[in-house]
Amino acid sequence: MAFFDDSELSELKIERMIFHLVGPKSGLIKLEEVDPGEFESFFVDRIRSVNGGLPYAFSDASSTRERLSRIASNASVFQEESEKLAEDFQAHHGGTAAEGAILLFALKAKATRSFALLKYDDETVIAYDLKDDGGGRKKVSLEALQRTFVQNKAALQKAALIKLSEKGGELTVLDRRNQQKVAQYFEAFLGARQTLSNAELTKKLVDVTRKVIGDNPDLVDGEVVRELTKRTYDAASGGGEIDSDDHRAFLETVIGHKLADDSPLLSKFNRGLATERISGVPMTLVPDQVKGPKTLYFKTENGIEIRVPNEFRALIEKTEDGMIIIHDKLAIETDDPN
Repeated sequence: MAFFDDSELSELKIERMIFHLVGPKSGLIKLEEVDPGEFESFFVDRIRSVNGGLPYAFSDASSTRERLSRIASNASVFQEESEKLAEDFQAHHGGTAAEGAILLFALKAKATRSFALLKYDDETVIAYDLKDDGGGRKKVSLEALQRTFVQNKAALQKAALIKLSEKGGELTVLDRRNQQKVAQYFEAFLGARQTLSNAELTKKLVDVTRKVIGDNPDLVDGEVVRELTKRTYDAASGGGEIDSDDHRAFLETVIGHKLADDSPLLSKFNRGLATERISGVPMTLVPDQVKGPKTLYFKTENGIEIRVPNEFRALIEKTEDGMIIIHDKLAIETDDPN
């Protein structure tokens, strides 16, 4: 689900920040709390980039939740508890994991306070400086920077946004390596479990798509409305993975063509996803809970209603002048008092 709504995203501020270096080679290196200063917007943008993720809930035995709860109730333990979080992360970190940093942010958006935990992988970048060589040209000096925070999404490997509550807390978790399946070691570090299965997420996506198209038949071709149940079922049955920023691809598969960014149908679809709290949620399409078409329903201009089992849809012919023909032999003919 989208962790922050649009108004919260626009007012998101960092109240406190700290990070520690982790990895199998250099081990854990603890650092002092830091003021993001002029770089606050950089880190806020990184946090915004993981606003859509998989919905999770803390287990009763989550040590991460306990440490964050202590920080929330006593600001003076921020440094100490952040170090313990880093120790926990390092303990769960596999021997093949990349060197990097685990960052902890205390956040505020309007009156809402929350936390962000980000795992950044190290990336080597080349910085260069220009100097005058006296001949009208510039001389370049290069320097390799081994430990960096870069804008590249791939460097921000793991992320969790957290709001605490008396009952536990609300989390959204994103793993850049596999958005549909968070790494087990990161789940273990958080002490949290996913709250919705892929089958449940798929059903919600299909339900939103059916409702948006059904409520707005003027925005799609008539054939899409007539075959809506079949088209959405087929799209879900086709499987595949949907990343946090690609839900529109499912809608476009159903209607059979690309949509413009300013499409009113796309806008209504996105609002429907937000209402169901699956906006930005990655998923693997699984149709286990999605019902396919059982019956074709026809109603003529004279009010005659016809229902045909879906497995016999091939027996129905629709002519160019709007007539329908049923290619089947009559078995029984009788009047009906009902």
